[in-house]
Amino acid sequence: MQEESETFRRIGGLTQRLKGSPYYISPESDPAFPEVIHREIDRNNIQSGERVRDVIEHWQPELLVLCGIAGGINGHARVSVGDVIIPPYIHYCSFAKLGNSGIRRRYIPFDYPSINLHQDYVAPLRDDRSWITDSLRNALPDGWEPTVHVESLVAGDKIYGDPNSEEQQRIVREYDEAVAVDMESVGLCRGVAASRNNPQYNPRLLIIRSVSDIIDDPQNNETREEWRPYACEIASTFTWRVVTDIVAMEPDLRRTPEAAA
Repeated sequence: MQEESETFRRIGGLTQRLKGSPYYISPESDPAFPEVIHREIDRNNIQSGERVRDVIEHWQPELLVLCGIAGGINGHARVSVGDVIIPPYIHYCSFAKLGNSGIRRRYIPFDYPSINLHQDYVAPLRDDRSWITDSLRNALPDGWEPTVHVESLVAGDKIYGDPNSEEQQRIVREYDEAVAVDMESVGLCRGVAASRNNPQYNPRLLIIRSVSDIIDDPQNNETREEWRPYACEIASTFTWRVVTDIVAMEPDLRRTPEAAA
């Protein structure tokens, strides 16, 4: 989504577009060896997977991060708008068989977010509030601070926002440990899995979302309109902190002129 993309580029200072391409980098970066590259993806799993494969073919990044907003689910975790969701596990709810006995889920292979990155960089930020910058505090309603949840997420191919929908109610019941839903995560996970055709290339992935609305709230649409800008700001700020921590601690030696020589 454009708003998600523009917010992340602003917070990360990725304002220079590489000519003839959809990629943005920092003006201080070497265009041949940028540490962080941004590309906007489309709003469904099929197109997000295509964009991920393009990024991998062009750059072979060590890490891919999907950053943006998601719909929250009122479940076992107390989730509020603006909260950060970093899922260690992804459910894909749109592949199923409809029969006389009801719905039977079907499955496709895809990668999951990196366990080590969750342990080393993400989970500690649940208690370390230093990722909440002064700029973010000034952008949010007075006194409001997001909570970080490391919980499962459901990826589908529809926008869920009708508390009276039987399909939505069924998904909430079936995936009772999930706290959010989106439309792009499986595309990323599938794209990364499909890229594993070289033993020398081992990309990792993270998914970072902020809740823009609660899908089983009757005021879902109104809440999304109000909180989407805040959620974009929160997701981008958290993602930029995680990315810069990883870049500082794990420099990609392939992106140096010496490695290319």
